Amino acid sequence: MNAEKIQAMLFREIREKIPRNISLADSVAELLYISQDSAYRRIRGEKQISLDELQKLSSHYDLSVDRLLNLQNKAFTFQGHLMDETNYDIENWLKNLSNITSYIKAKPNHHVYYLAKDVPFVYLLQFPALASFKEFFRKRSFLSSSQTRGIKFSIGEIHPMFSHTAAEIVKMYNTIPSTEIWSSECFNGVIKQIQFYQYTGQIASKDDYNSLFDTLELMVNHLENQAELGKKYSFGEKPGPQASAFNLYNNELFIGEDTIVADLGDTKITFLNHSFINYMTTSDETFCGFTFKMLQNMISRSTPVSWAGEKDRKIFFNALKKKIALARNSG
Repeated sequence: MNAEKIQAMLFREIREKIPRNISLADSVAELLYISQDSAYRRIRGEKQISLDELQKLSSHYDLSVDRLLNLQNKAFTFQGHLMDETNYDIENWLKNLSNITSYIKAKPNHHVYYLAKDVPFVYLLQFPALASFKEFFRKRSFLSSSQTRGIKFSIGEIHPMFSHTAAEIVKMYNTIPSTEIWSSECFNGVIKQIQFYQYTGQIASKDDYNSLFDTLELMVNHLENQAELGKKYSFGEKPGPQASAFNLYNNELFIGEDTIVADLGDTKITFLNHSFINYMTTSDETFCGFTFKMLQNMISRSTPVSWAGEKDRKIFFNALKKKIALARNSG
């Protein structure tokens, strides 16, 4: 690929990175401290950008120079924000999640593919009690024991962010068609966490314990209804005429890490979960293409649960309900 094509691709990718209401020329001119006319000449390819300008643009807009130059070094560039005990902030995490969901939704051709190891976070966000419990679990995992000592989980202490910001994220996600690959193992994590904190006396009361399992059952029933209709909608509401597709598949043989590919038509973004709550992302064409192909192969080897797969749907959700009932009674 010659220099002109590389420069044209660079500015195409920058255009995708910035909001549509912001001028590409203005954004480039401001970053490089040049005039708008000079920015236009670079965008049109009339003037080559310097190495210094390439570094500034790629760094500011999170672009991979290796990929732009088509360097075959077998390395992939990821971005992400690492949250630990020093900067733990669930409000900021939810705001970032909202921004990512909004960005995907704004693309004219969008579809999310989700390989789930655990219950996808967007479904927990529909149920403030479960979202707050997972927040309780994460704090116990991230923060020092001195910061969490003596604190017990109570249904009555739900963070307001899980009632407001979370609801907005769910509404946006429900407008994006998704294809999701689940297994019955997806619920193991949250069930074992509830059991552990009950056994160790860190759930305030038996009523709180039972309320968590009641909410799990509500979530499973809601998911079953979504799968039957093949449409996504918020718990407690009805699917509207513009409800997006919900394509659910079951695969009990391959249980990988939480992996999300957002197919945006002309580009893809891959999200990989690590350390409970953190995600790293890449738009590397090779990596995203490989991951997307892997997910497509898994889908072809999985059992459809939504739409017409009534028998398999009943088997899948009845097994989940039985698992939850057995776990509840063991406490």
